Amino acid sequence: SSTSRAQRARRGEGRRLCWQLSGSALPQWYPPTMTTSLLPDTAVAAAYLRRLGLGEAESARHAAGRPLEPSKGNQTLLSELTRRHVLCVPFENLEQHSVPAPGGGQLPPTPPEERLRRLASGTRAAAERLAFGSAGGVCFDLNSAFVWLLRQLGATARLCMARVAKQGGELTPEGPASHIVLLVEIGSAQMLVDPGFGDPPRVAISMEGEAFDGLASYQVAENADEATCSQGFSKVLKVKRDAPGRDLADLDNSSANAVQADWTVMYCFRTDQDLGPDSEELRTGLQFVLNSQGSSLFAAKHFICQGLPTGHVTLSARRFKRVEAASVVEDLPIEEGDTKTWCGLAARVMGMPLLSTPLDAKVNSMPVASSAGSSNGYKAFGRALSSQQTAASKAQNLGTIDNKSIAVGGAGAGGGLGLNRPGFGPKVQHFSGASGGNAGGSGSRNLAIDEAVRASWLQVMEDGNALSWIYCVYTSDGKGLELKGTGTGGLSEFKSALGDSIAWGGFRCYGVDKRGTLECKRPKFIFVEHKPEHVSAIKKARQGSHKGDVKEVISGTHVDLVVENLDDLDEQALIVKLQAATGAHKPNGYEFDNGVFVEADFYGLGIGKQCKAESSIS
Repeated sequence: SSTSRAQRARRGEGRRLCWQLSGSALPQWYPPTMTTSLLPDTAVAAAYLRRLGLGEAESARHAAGRPLEPSKGNQTLLSELTRRHVLCVPFENLEQHSVPAPGGGQLPPTPPEERLRRLASGTRAAAERLAFGSAGGVCFDLNSAFVWLLRQLGATARLCMARVAKQGGELTPEGPASHIVLLVEIGSAQMLVDPGFGDPPRVAISMEGEAFDGLASYQVAENADEATCSQGFSKVLKVKRDAPGRDLADLDNSSANAVQADWTVMYCFRTDQDLGPDSEELRTGLQFVLNSQGSSLFAAKHFICQGLPTGHVTLSARRFKRVEAASVVEDLPIEEGDTKTWCGLAARVMGMPLLSTPLDAKVNSMPVASSAGSSNGYKAFGRALSSQQTAASKAQNLGTIDNKSIAVGGAGAGGGLGLNRPGFGPKVQHFSGASGGNAGGSGSRNLAIDEAVRASWLQVMEDGNALSWIYCVYTSDGKGLELKGTGTGGLSEFKSALGDSIAWGGFRCYGVDKRGTLECKRPKFIFVEHKPEHVSAIKKARQGSHKGDVKEVISGTHVDLVVENLDDLDEQALIVKLQAATGAHKPNGYEFDNGVFVEADFYGLGIGKQCKAESSIS
């Protein structure tokens, strides 16, 4: 009838407006189009990976290469994809509610029967929805899509039901289970992955030991609650965090910034399932989430949650909150009925993955603790990652000067008002850079770099970490770079690790000031391009085209060094280069091996108690 046609038209227009709010080209709940249904799985997987911020070439390589096959044991890539999912895909339930429209009025919700049909249509349909749009969703949307992607990349992955704990970690057997998680086989280990949780872990979590994602620690344990355990929920996921969580149950409360300093149960989950899209348990769980007459918090209020590298953003009907580096940095109340403010904030949050969330290639992995004995090392890496991100945020204006900074003077940590700090000034792009040498600047790379290289170099840069050098060699096909060795023994040990082939590496030494009775040590980082003299000129030239790629990973160095023989690593020659790279302030010595001080008295003022610039000389 004409009435029903008019109703359908209004409903379709409302959906298009809601999709405009989230910035995509097609309505987020529309079924796959004929065009997308014709695409091969590898193309959809590549598009999904590009949604997660990977470059074109890297996405295509992963989509075709099945890098997550269990035999390859690539836990690092699994964690990296999980992290990127949290940063690129919002957790939101807008289509479940009538929400303000950007141009005025209200956008109607998606009927529950359409949501159920979408769930039953399969995991590839869920993946297409994310791959070709900018929408988010809840666990039934996000984890259903992610399990398809992981399987396409070669992983053995399963969906299992979970029961979310109440505040304080209390589990209850009442009602249907309303959450789904992923279990993934990597090598001989089984990993828990859950980017679709309301406050999600950003790392793949081993079923044994602990994992740290830079913001919180996670641990899988046996379920001690008899009632839920008897239902088959044999495991629990626990969390311990020092930063405020998302607290979805009370988003409108400005004082809800509690931390979880002690281990707290997030949910209990099953390990014996492999749920398909037509599973009755999946359908029942989603029905509970969508039931406007029930106790589901998803039905009670609409919200958007977006992960940030060091925190998160949440937006409810009445409040916008941004948490960074364990602190609430924005907390804005929204007056009831102020739809203009809400729409503006919603557009800001939905646009963050595209406009303002840094997906720095240098931070391209997160650790996974595969055993209790190794968890401390992974925690250290997580702390290093979080520290690096926080430092980058705080240092964004370093190197700039104004009248105030000129008045106080001083060289600062980098020397010369920050003018000599690593990375200051115009970025010098190697002629091939990180764009893979394409004149069009597609953003692809010439060289596939093992994630272990990034992880190890961040440990070298971490304060207090004993690891002091890394050494990387080309893969057998010459198209990739893999970690050959690491060590804690300083320059002497690094020299002994150098092979006969072209390679890359980096090491840490210290600039040491001994003035009076005081001693101060500052880390210095050296980037090494190893070009043995006997290697052909063609190979050396090809290696040079990769420098831009490698510098994105072995980053933050003070000196770039080309090493053709061991004489190029002579300590005195290194001192000359390091002194030239500093400002007016120069240390009076260096430490290249643990505890071995090498004098470098540039100004001839003496060292230690003999330093003429000190008033404490006895």
